[in-house]
Amino acid sequence: MRIVAFFLMCLVVNALVVGLFPGISCAQLVLNEILADPASDWDGDGAVGSRADEWVEVTNAGTSSIDLSAYRLGDLSGGTTWRFGFSGTLEPGGVVVVYGSTAQTWQSENGFPAMGLSLNNSGDTVFLYSIEGPDTLVADSYAYIPHEVLDDRSTGRLASNLGEWRVFDGRNPYGGDDPPLGTGCFPSPGLANNCEPQVPVEGATWGAIKHTYDD
Repeated sequence: MRIVAFFLMCLVVNALVVGLFPGISCAQLVLNEILADPASDWDGDGAVGSRADEWVEVTNAGTSSIDLSAYRLGDLSGGTTWRFGFSGTLEPGGVVVVYGSTAQTWQSENGFPAMGLSLNNSGDTVFLYSIEGPDTLVADSYAYIPHEVLDDRSTGRLASNLGEWRVFDGRNPYGGDDPPLGTGCFPSPGLANNCEPQVPVEGATWGAIKHTYDD
């Protein structure tokens, strides 16, 4: 099995475009949002679990439906010990959320250790792989750093800004200056990231901005 960084066409696109807009991937199926440090019952099973309630969301960024069966999730520590294998089809603009509990079930059914998504809070890289014959292609990846993963913060692509990655920190505000910056928006598993980042004005605080979302 060979691991290939990107499709040949993707290499050309990256050279021309991604240098200017680093959040862009030219793959059709891309990573869209990641939550690595849950403090809420995101998977809806009635309990909060540090492993079960992690989640990764992918989206179909293309203009046609896509067969998901060749796609896998992995992370930096696991390599090609797959964390999850997709199935079914996804329409343009559609999203799929993989919770840690869902990943554990898939792993148990497919002979992998039931580790869930195994997203490290100290930083990690999430890989979206596409298996094409003998090759395993990296369709997309995202490396996150610690301030993106404090309790119930997610990080994801802004739909309105060419795929720029930002922190969705409505539940746990981030006021720092290190990128990716906070938005004041809430994590949105299963929904498009139609977030309009909040720009603090003089005299405003992150607490005041968060309060506007609670009304």
